[in-house]
Amino acid sequence: MEFSDIIKLNKSHIKPAAEVLVKAFQTYPLLRHCFPNEQELREVAYYFFQVTLNYSIHYGEAYATSPDMEGIAIWVHSDKLPMTVWKVLRAVPLSVILGFGRKGSGRMKRSSDYIDARHERLAPEKHWYLQVIGVNPQFQGKGYSGKLIRPMLKRIDQEDIPCYLETLDERNVGIYEHFGFEMIEKSPIPKTSLTNWAMLRRAI
Repeated sequence: MEFSDIIKLNKSHIKPAAEVLVKAFQTYPLLRHCFPNEQELREVAYYFFQVTLNYSIHYGEAYATSPDMEGIAIWVHSDKLPMTVWKVLRAVPLSVILGFGRKGSGRMKRSSDYIDARHERLAPEKHWYLQVIGVNPQFQGKGYSGKLIRPMLKRIDQEDIPCYLETLDERNVGIYEHFGFEMIEKSPIPKTSLTNWAMLRRAI
């Protein structure tokens, strides 16, 4: 797989890409934990992914499998992390920030802060962060994750730096191991029933 096989996203792609990610993450444990109501989950996830996409397009890179957006991957270099308030204000439209706040972003803060702190501790060196990868459920199991991941991992190997990710869904661990990631920590998120799996892939 090469970068010519996928498309790099720009701001015109943000809303349709966010809609794909909402579908891909409708059963994701963190969202389910914070927003057990189905409608509420969809609404907050739509704003959450708009924030993430705006940030990555401004500071990192985001890709889709094709113009049909079967899947989306979001990457950010560690030089542009953490996502500070100032960086978010520079990258994300105020209407999106306010919408995310109104829909209940505060419920995610404690867990998100814990996950971010583990990231900083476990990957202190320069690295790429696979922040989000999601495939529309109707296209899952058809190789779209590999189409999104492999070109970037090839480039990261050429840069000779690691790649970090985390997941709160144990089913994803084996998928990421297939691409060369190793689990470096499994930890419960305080005051929740959630578990964070931190994974790192060294350059090959």
